Parts: sequence; C-alpha cells; structure tokens
Amino acid sequence: MIEIDQLSFDYRTFSKEPGLKGALQDIFHRKYQLVPALKDLNLTIKDGEIIGLIGPNGAGKTTLTKLLTGIIQPSSGSVKVAGLIPGSHQKKLLRQIGVMFGQKSQLSWNLPAVDTLNMLAAIYQLKPDRYQDRLRELCDLLDIGEIVKTPVRKLSLGQRIRCELACSLIHEPSYLFLDEPTIGLDLLTQEKIYNFLKTENRRQFILAIGDTFFFPLIHFFEKAAI
Repeated sequence: MIEIDQLSFDYRTFSKEPGLKGALQDIFHRKYQLVPALKDLNLTIKDGEIIGLIGPNGAGKTTLTKLLTGIIQPSSGSVKVAGLIPGSHQKKLLRQIGVMFGQKSQLSWNLPAVDTLNMLAAIYQLKPDRYQDRLRELCDLLDIGEIVKTPVRKLSLGQRIRCELACSLIHEPSYLFLDEPTIGLDLLTQEKIYNFLKTENRRQFILAIGDTFFFPLIHFFEKAAI
C-alpha cells in the first residue's frame, strides 16, 4: 500500500539579471525563490490498483514519482510505500520498486538491452535460473526476443520503450512507477503497452503512471488523480 498524507514539495530556484552586472550580483547576492510543485496531497493506493496521474506539464507528476521512489525528500507531509519511507533508501524497499522515466533511459546507447538486463540481474542478485525464466517471459510478452541483442542505437522509439519496460520489471517489483512511459508513441502502440501492463498487473502489484494526456485510454485506469 502507498500512503500519502499532506505531501508538499517546493523546488528552490533563483533568478539572475542579464549581463556582467547581473553575474556579479548573482555571485554575492543571489535571489532565491521557492516554487511549489505539490501542495497538501492526500492519496491512498491499495495493492493491485492501477492509478493514472493526469495533468499538464508542471503539474507535479514527475515530482511525485521522484518522491515515491526516494529520489527527493518532501518539504512537508509524509509518504510511505509498503510501510517504509522511500527517502530512507532501505534495500528492502528498493528491491520492491521499479521505475521508468520516459525522458531518461537506463539503457546504454551502444550496447544491446540484454547487457543492461544482465547488469540489473546482478544488482538485484537474481538467481540465474529465475532470471532466465523471467527474461524469456518478458521477451515473449513484450515481443523483444529478436531485438534484445541489438544495439540500442539501432532500435526504434517503440522498441526502446519496450526494452525499458523489461528493465523496470525484470526483478518482479511490487510497485511500478512509470513517468510518461509512452511519450512520442502513437495511440496504437500506447494501447499495446497498456494492455501488456494490465496483463502483467495480474500479479497484483501497484502500478502508478504519470502522463500529460491520457484521455483516449482513460478506461485503462482503475483510479485517476487529476
């Protein structure tokens, strides 16, 4: 279960005047300001639910994903995943979560995806037999068996996204967080990926997806936070 109580987060940024004068002023008298990204968010997600985080750019979807995975700490309020605080970086929690950022890749550009998958298997200390079974399962479900050994730079966007999903799921996480996972993909390809995720969710993990525009596929979600 994910429990979010009065969660807020402010980004600290600064402004600078142009030119040399502005640069000198910035060195000695930098003007900081706080920009709210989330404010007093309350949300509970039960095991097995699929939730869509829908909103325009800057609505805080990526920020929430980072808070749920412990990448950043909240300014106020609390968040718990499986009863644990994400920011504590406990191995027990890190083994239970999978995350994918649509605009950041964990694949190596010049290497085939299988090299990244092998590395993740070592990081998560997966047993060789179980890893091979899981790899074959994901290759079949995502239809990447013929491309997983091809250098990533040779793959299309849709093929790379499917390989990214395999990396996020290889260790069978209980919580999967996807931030704009289908950015740049056509609706038909998006629907295929969402259908795969719904099939995969039969294992009853929590699936949270953030995207800018999901309305053509709103029926995919059991719960939507807008």
